[in-house]
Amino acid sequence: MNYYITNREILKDGNIETIREDGREHASDNLRFGTYDIKKDLFSLFPEPESETDLIYSTIGNVESSMLKGSSRFFKEMWDELIKDNTGDVLFFIHGFNTDLEGVREAFKRLNDKYVTESSSIKHIVIFTWPGRSPAIPYHYFDDKKDAIRSGEALARGIEKLMKFFNEFFLKGRNEMCTRKIHLMAHSMGNRVLKHTMLGLIDSKKQIPEIFKEIILVAADIEYNIFERGEAFDSLINLGDRVNIYFHEHDRVLDISAYTKNLSNRLGKHGRKEINPAMKYIIDADVTETNDDTDCGLRDSLLNHWYYYTSTDVVYDIINVLNGKVSKFKVK
Repeated sequence: MNYYITNREILKDGNIETIREDGREHASDNLRFGTYDIKKDLFSLFPEPESETDLIYSTIGNVESSMLKGSSRFFKEMWDELIKDNTGDVLFFIHGFNTDLEGVREAFKRLNDKYVTESSSIKHIVIFTWPGRSPAIPYHYFDDKKDAIRSGEALARGIEKLMKFFNEFFLKGRNEMCTRKIHLMAHSMGNRVLKHTMLGLIDSKKQIPEIFKEIILVAADIEYNIFERGEAFDSLINLGDRVNIYFHEHDRVLDISAYTKNLSNRLGKHGRKEINPAMKYIIDADVTETNDDTDCGLRDSLLNHWYYYTSTDVVYDIINVLNGKVSKFKVK
């Protein structure tokens, strides 16, 4: 099953709600939830909560999911799916810059094709989709960068909702817990979204919850000193069991943005500025020597930025990491 969380603009025509396609809007503070059916190419939005009663999670254990609204329906449907046969993990994906709603459709298809396989533990894809455009010439970097900041703050509140759900649904409601794992993958500017998610959680003064098993950062369009003390990702390991940083020294997209838009050295091109051997659960994986598949598009093969789906070697490695192994590209 495919789910999404979004802070894109929702357009209304009478009782019909749709997600704005082109990304020409500012990031909203409000999160909406829904499903995406690949075969029907259909985004379905869950109804908005009408009162705080709709967001009391302790009482929804025996309620049909279709009767619920907003995050209550999202969390309950996910729980129904995971508890049903207690198989299949969840991959939560944050996409990057230059992604309109058509790009989100493509992301769902690619992630299902590459990661929902017999060799993988992943059975469910969830995408956080934030406002982004995809013109022929991507001149809107700074516009998307601002939206990434606002979107990270919104996602932080979404994680706070999840912790409220865990507390009310499982502890107060005494519902059965499943044994499945949730993994996080952030690509490119999606890492800037994640940065501001972490800053939002830190500012809330609440304990950062360990939600994810594996955290995978791919081609991260973020400064390479971000794991140093006092920086946003200094606390990222608290959000999961292990952090895996995939980088490519010939990432041309990060080269271009470095010279034209963002002068800082990038995590997705260099890995961490300093590697502390004592931090054994944070792993740098250098995929510079990998090759893209021969059937991937010319743009993808020349730019070395989308290797999480263009390189079979990297895809297999990420699947092994999701299955609990250590990346073969680990920097020694």
